[in-house]
Amino acid sequence: MDRKKCLDDTQIAALLQGLTDDSDLSDINSESGDEVFEDDVQSDVEDVEVEQSGEISNLCEDEQATYTDCHVSSKSRIRTFSVPKIRSKNKYCWSTSKGKDTGKVSAINIVQTARGPTRACKLLLEPLSCFNLFFTDAIILELVTWTNTEIGLNRKSNMTKATFGDTNIHEIRALIGILVLTAALKDNHLTTDEIFNSNFSGTRYCSTMSRDRFNFLIRCLRMDDKSLRPSLQIADRFMPVRKVWDMFIEQCKTSYTPGSHTTIDEQLLGFRGRCPFKMYIPNKPNKYGIKIVMICDSATKYMFNAIPYLGKSTNNHGIPLGEYFVK
Repeated sequence: MDRKKCLDDTQIAALLQGLTDDSDLSDINSESGDEVFEDDVQSDVEDVEVEQSGEISNLCEDEQATYTDCHVSSKSRIRTFSVPKIRSKNKYCWSTSKGKDTGKVSAINIVQTARGPTRACKLLLEPLSCFNLFFTDAIILELVTWTNTEIGLNRKSNMTKATFGDTNIHEIRALIGILVLTAALKDNHLTTDEIFNSNFSGTRYCSTMSRDRFNFLIRCLRMDDKSLRPSLQIADRFMPVRKVWDMFIEQCKTSYTPGSHTTIDEQLLGFRGRCPFKMYIPNKPNKYGIKIVMICDSATKYMFNAIPYLGKSTNNHGIPLGEYFVK
């Protein structure tokens, strides 16, 4: 008898049902009249190829069959499962069947635009042009108007020097430029005396304005009408900075196209001055400061929207705080 003889259909069906013991094989052999040896069964089962789609082919050279929902283990035993999922000892969940293809991606989930500056902003190559893009003339004019009002209230009759004079658009731009430069050069932790000391920080700061003028402008810098605060600050604690803040954030949003992946998180900006919503977070590098929730592009770290956290006075409209900031 040829020991390499292939199994017939009845024997194959029995193997797929898990009937691999001697008694089952003997029953099948008695019906078919053929003698099958154990090593023949082992060699024939090893020839079974199970594809991910559930098709089993190449059972022998002449016959092929298709069966579903079966699995061949390392010991060449066929298993079938009546449940859609099984769980392993380490609590990992396995699926007993191949998942269905989702098909075409929905058009709403396909990002058609590339991240980066908008078309108008791509033409700006000079640093001063980029600076003026965010600090527009409207923002600077708002600062000049209310800063001069505060200067007029604080200036005394004996203050006749140029240090205590009114400011203008160019000087306010220079003041903001100094603040930006100290942050870029990591000098914002230094005192004013150290910043305007040419032996310590060079001449980049003192060549712009004097130390006394810088201190005077910082004390008088205003962004709103101070006389309206008692009536308006009850509803909005961020009102003294709200108008200028909204204009700046609008420039951030219109100057950049974010990518498909963005991140929402909080940042504590170090500040130890007087502020009604100043926070204390001990695990932050700057323990005292103003917490700002911002959304940034995950690839370029560009911030295109931000909202300050106003403490208990935050009007979250009755929804959880995290959900409110995300929406």
